[in-house]
Amino acid sequence: MQATLEENGAAISKLNADGSIKLDEVTHIISATSDFPQYTQACDRMIAVVNPGWITPSLLRNKQAQIRSFSPDPRLIFSGIVICCAGLPEGDKDAIIGATVAMGGQESSNLTRLVTHVIALSEDHPKCQQVEEKKIKCKVVLPHW
Repeated sequence: MQATLEENGAAISKLNADGSIKLDEVTHIISATSDFPQYTQACDRMIAVVNPGWITPSLLRNKQAQIRSFSPDPRLIFSGIVICCAGLPEGDKDAIIGATVAMGGQESSNLTRLVTHVIALSEDHPKCQQVEEKKIKCKVVLPHW
């Protein structure tokens, strides 16, 4: 992973002798967990803390991917989730999107290959039918999911 990052312009910062991170030298911390002593301090300094899954989409897009979806913070239980609402009343849709984003997920108004969950009241909605017809790898769930 280090070689791939360096080949694409990243500079890797070495840890201090005590294992701490040189926060003044980094813009991103790649970690599978938020369970390290400087996590809160890094967040307070607005240093992006992302899991290793952030690297591939960043390289594929040739620019940095959104960091929120790749947070290692276990409190963000919808990290990695992209929802698409289908046929929901506007108030319900807004509440579901707000909750999803607050818990680390994302929303897409269009059904794309990045969508992981379509939220619908019925499988009769065109977006749900499109999932089935095109065999899109996502789940169709009810709003109370």
